[in-house]
Amino acid sequence: MTGVVLHVVDGGSGLARDVVPGLRARGIEAVEAVEDGSLSGSNAVLLLGGMAPVATPEDGLAAMRGVFTAAQKVAAAMATDGGLFAVVQDTGGDFGLSGGQGERAWLGGIAALARTAAREWPKAGVKAIDCARGDRDSAAVAEAIVTELVSGGPALNVGLPPDGRRLTLDMVATPRGPEPVEAPLDEDGVIVVTGGARGVTPAVLAELAARYRPRLAVLGRTELTEEPPGLEAAADQPALVARLAARVPDSGPAAVVAQARRILAAREVRRTLAALRALGTEVRYFPLDVTDAPSVRRALAAVREELGPITGLIHAAGVVHDKSIADKTSDQYEAVLATKLDGLRVVLDATRDDPLRLLCLFSSIAAWAGNPGQSDYAMANEVLGQIAAVERVRRPHCLVRSIGWGPWDGGMVTSDIATRFEQQGLELIPLDTGAGAFAAELETGRGFAHVVLTVGELPDPPTLRAEAPVATGEEEALGPGALSLPAGLHPLATAVELFTAAARCRAPKEPIVTLRDITFDAPGDAASPGVRGSVRVEGFPRRDRLELRLLGAPSRVEAVARLGGVPGGGVWPDHPYLPPFDGCEAGDDVVGRGAVLRMPAAGVRVGDPGAVALLELGGGGVPGEVPHLEAIAVDAVLHLAVLWGDHVLGCSVASVGLEEYRRHRFGPAGRTLHCLLHSRGRAGKPAVCDIALLREDQTLYAELLGLTLAPCP
Repeated sequence: MTGVVLHVVDGGSGLARDVVPGLRARGIEAVEAVEDGSLSGSNAVLLLGGMAPVATPEDGLAAMRGVFTAAQKVAAAMATDGGLFAVVQDTGGDFGLSGGQGERAWLGGIAALARTAAREWPKAGVKAIDCARGDRDSAAVAEAIVTELVSGGPALNVGLPPDGRRLTLDMVATPRGPEPVEAPLDEDGVIVVTGGARGVTPAVLAELAARYRPRLAVLGRTELTEEPPGLEAAADQPALVARLAARVPDSGPAAVVAQARRILAAREVRRTLAALRALGTEVRYFPLDVTDAPSVRRALAAVREELGPITGLIHAAGVVHDKSIADKTSDQYEAVLATKLDGLRVVLDATRDDPLRLLCLFSSIAAWAGNPGQSDYAMANEVLGQIAAVERVRRPHCLVRSIGWGPWDGGMVTSDIATRFEQQGLELIPLDTGAGAFAAELETGRGFAHVVLTVGELPDPPTLRAEAPVATGEEEALGPGALSLPAGLHPLATAVELFTAAARCRAPKEPIVTLRDITFDAPGDAASPGVRGSVRVEGFPRRDRLELRLLGAPSRVEAVARLGGVPGGGVWPDHPYLPPFDGCEAGDDVVGRGAVLRMPAAGVRVGDPGAVALLELGGGGVPGEVPHLEAIAVDAVLHLAVLWGDHVLGCSVASVGLEEYRRHRFGPAGRTLHCLLHSRGRAGKPAVCDIALLREDQTLYAELLGLTLAPCP
């Protein structure tokens, strides 16, 4: 993004006045605060509207709408040219999982907008930050946001709680408990269901009816009007349209199709009600708009009078209008959010005093993973998950779930949508499988309020993208907290640090990061041009690995980070009998990076079996005090390898390949790193070696395995 201006939109948060100077102080000079109306065509935006004050659900929904409108203004440019799209919200610093965010849950869908943007704009770097204000002042909150932007790497979802921790989100397959618990359903229960007479929900209700036989009150939009006589044989829409058009030839095509759809919908509702009653379940149907509060209150009053106290609520209503962020109309956005969120507000308010033992909200995996064309649907469903967490805190004796369903084989998943899911590698949930999984979920106890139910493999996360500036001079990159990478580093050294950071974003709990299948386009050595200007990192997450690329350096570098089954470190004996290096005076440094790192010539020994060196570190090797230590240390190691290669091959050499890089134990490195290079003992050319960096306590810091050096052309 060199030469691009970062536009910061305050969005009523009051934070831009601190964020903008904070970014400039960290080396990002091209930044300015703007109104969202000035965003059209921008390729770098930071939207702070999710940090605005929220006192009511309306405030939260308005803030979310404002961020979506701003995203639309930059969508075309982001899709075509890429750039940076970052959003910030305050929903507790953990994306609402703890349920302590209160009314702020109503803007929680901003993060899901970013997740969908990451899939629609594959050229852009996208970031969603949940930064909790807590009792911090604006300056402290702004500093947390700035720090994450400039040094947080490409992680898509980052939570910043007020206690200073940094959290990232991941989805983990979790087995159910060994012993099921009693579900909060029985024959005396009265369950209110929104949107339950059509789509996939009837399969779920049939499973509940067969297992528990609760009394059901179903709220739906479909009017059960009688259809004209003589249409019984027309079983599908084309047949109905043909017969209706023949009866009323003057009717327009749109009116005929609409009437056919109403007839088919009424038939589906009647079949659902009949099937439930056949299972012995007492059921009432109320045709109404679930966003119409007076109608819902009247219906629920009738439910209490006819069926008894309401003990459960299943909110399954929803509609989709699939369009890209750029092409989504305001009416489509409002319709999707109204059905999910306005309807939820109405039924929650109407059942506030009922003795609920079950509250279940039907969400979607799109809220977690994003889905092209479904930004509004993902946003609405993410809010459902956050509301479920809040309600779980408010109703400690109620089983509360927001279920993020994977795609069903039915309902709103048309054949076209099903094909798109299959292209993404997502399996469709069979109706009976989904219904059984829902019933089983009710028997798993309290657990998390927000769960995902799907079949097959989870979807791959969106591509990670980030850009790292490189200092024009060494002094710019060596101070505490420096943002820029030092100038002139070997591309491989730059790559391993950035790749390791990207892998840590994907798997933050892994104690070791392993990079394999490392390739780079052209050889380079200590005398070749190092990395300058800026470099870009792209990460392509797969189910068991992260495919990475470094672009913008003199040599393109690629590698694969393995996200599981990492091997332990090797055994590294010392070389006690190597002769001292005589290529420079004993008091000089073979490698020097100011006060950050020195490789004194007095500690370097080189011979046929290998080489050793001592790296002296400034600041005790503490991350932040020694910025970019990993890249600087690996760059020094590559210098040592070239010295050894020159010795064993008798000519100038360059590194041309690396089989594997392992980074061990993250944290302070200490005051020194001991570098050990072992020859693999092959005669002839090229020369191949393995290298270890050891801390003072002889524990491994990093390993470079299979480093190959060849004569320079």
